Amino acid sequence: MSLMNGIPPTSPHAAPIQATGESSEDSAAYRPIPTAVPRPLPGGGPMTREDMASFIDGFMAAQLVPGTVAGATVSVVKNGELFFAKGYGLADVEKQVPVDAARTLFRPGSVAKLLTWTAVMQLVEQGRLDLDADVNIYLKDLQIPETQSLPITLRNLMTHTPGLEDGMSGFLFAASEQEDLLPVSDWLRQHVPARARPPTRDFSSGTNAAYSNWGVALAGHIVATVSGMSFDDYVEQRVLWPLRMLHSSFREPLPTALAEDMSGGYVFEHGTLRRKEFELIHVIGPSGSLSATATDMARFMLAFLQGGILEGARILSPESVSRMLTRTLSPDPALNGTALGFCETWINSRRIVGHPGHSMYFHSMLSLMPEENLGWFVSVNTAGQGEEIARAFESAFVRHYFPASLPPVSPPESAAVSNARYAGTYRSLRRSYTTWEKILATQQEVQVRSMPDGTLCFPDPAYLTPARWVEVGDGVFRKTAEDVFVAFKFKGRDAGRAGFLVGPFSPMAAERIHWYETGRCHRLTAVIAALLFASLLVSAIHEHWLGRAGPADIRWARTVLVAAGVLLAAFAIGLKRVIASKELTLSSVPGALYALLALPLLALPFVASAVFFTMKLWFSGEWPLGARVQYTVTTLAALILLRILRYWNLLGYRFG
Repeated sequence: MSLMNGIPPTSPHAAPIQATGESSEDSAAYRPIPTAVPRPLPGGGPMTREDMASFIDGFMAAQLVPGTVAGATVSVVKNGELFFAKGYGLADVEKQVPVDAARTLFRPGSVAKLLTWTAVMQLVEQGRLDLDADVNIYLKDLQIPETQSLPITLRNLMTHTPGLEDGMSGFLFAASEQEDLLPVSDWLRQHVPARARPPTRDFSSGTNAAYSNWGVALAGHIVATVSGMSFDDYVEQRVLWPLRMLHSSFREPLPTALAEDMSGGYVFEHGTLRRKEFELIHVIGPSGSLSATATDMARFMLAFLQGGILEGARILSPESVSRMLTRTLSPDPALNGTALGFCETWINSRRIVGHPGHSMYFHSMLSLMPEENLGWFVSVNTAGQGEEIARAFESAFVRHYFPASLPPVSPPESAAVSNARYAGTYRSLRRSYTTWEKILATQQEVQVRSMPDGTLCFPDPAYLTPARWVEVGDGVFRKTAEDVFVAFKFKGRDAGRAGFLVGPFSPMAAERIHWYETGRCHRLTAVIAALLFASLLVSAIHEHWLGRAGPADIRWARTVLVAAGVLLAAFAIGLKRVIASKELTLSSVPGALYALLALPLLALPFVASAVFFTMKLWFSGEWPLGARVQYTVTTLAALILLRILRYWNLLGYRFG
């Protein structure tokens, strides 16, 4: 039965699932801690076009260092009109083509998700989608496996709480238009992520949040399935064209009329800016394949700031816009939350809703201050440093035009004792659980340490920059010199110690892991094993030099274990090099990884032989006690290493 006209009235799934996302406003409400949040000051920069030009020109002059960052584009809207728009630097370094805010297309990355959520809400308005219904009822060509007790809803997808694992290496982008540019439906079927946790129903807790590109791509596919149009066609006809965003497109490759205005994407390598090929993001198009100008993004912002209408064209009702901009997911009342598709940020006690966006070479930020009828969009076309520029622009803008004083905070008297509840290692929930990419989660581990002065020391969970934190509420901590907040949450039987770390980027929670699961523990284990293998190798050489090979039935004992150690060491060194190098791309799995994953498999028969020789040595008593102990401990280390590799899904070929 077609879903083109809505949910079939006889469907057993038609009834919405009970959720607390909009029915528990009090539990999701933002309630700051008065003694810790900034106190607004009078004045600030005069918001005139002349002053804004001076401020933004100055910011960009300081940030866009010639020769290291190619260019940027900015637009600002205020009180229902385009207030400021300007391009900075170069769209084409080789041809010295300057950035034009009204003409040059940039890649907004995940900012594109806001247009996808707009499309979803249009169909919700029409009664063709329900935010709290099982998404499987809208799908024809794939189904989400029922491996958890609760089904996934669109509200879960819009708040990044469906409980899905995440992955990207080798399949997130397409390598070439001819061979790898799959329809979204085909890509979704080929890369269905495991359901790591049940989806959220209580949106007053953010401990299940894990950002998911796959989930947004699925939502875009649902839009296409229910509307009967391709996603690209739907967004063009229902969002872009009504808003007269005529210099924007989700299509890849870009239409010829737009391609000539596309900015290059650059990387600063070996002392120079190098232009990269156009990124093919279309396999997850609804999550980020948009190309747009700054002035087109200004029109999108104006529509949301005016209740869904722009110059007589309405894309959403005021009620739908209000729903999308209202806080829905609340990791903690004192922290940033998540609206329906929009991320919430508080700077200087001012609420901003918007979305960051990052591709391999472009970094962007769209920000709205609905209470001020104000919004801005910024995008930078250079990898690396561009991410910091896009993020810093938002903070600098708010602090310049809406100044505030930050009250000092100091640890409570009991902090040195109570902080022990929070100390430990936390790992982001946004990770792979079933593929080799699980090992990449070690790069997102946050080690929380309790300091003698009563503060906690750990990196900012959003940007992994070093920081000191002071407890300002029950489990709520603020950076000592910045209005950035996090909160520790407790769970289950281990209520004496925190189980989760949430904030400041609400769609990304982290959970406490045991010491024996940490990357640090496993690295230390590998170092100890390497020393044991090295000592065994020295022993083998020494015994051979002295001509003490021993009986024929144990002559190869040291050789097989040393061989296993060499294979495992070669794998560890090679994997570290692959992860650290540029070979680990989002469009293809590097060939070196296939070769490397063979090494632990080759080590298996050698380790099995070492186990056999260990038992034989103890039964025969051929070697001195010290030699037998050394061999046994080294064999045990090899087995532990194999167990660690299995934990990280590195024993075999497990790709997403």
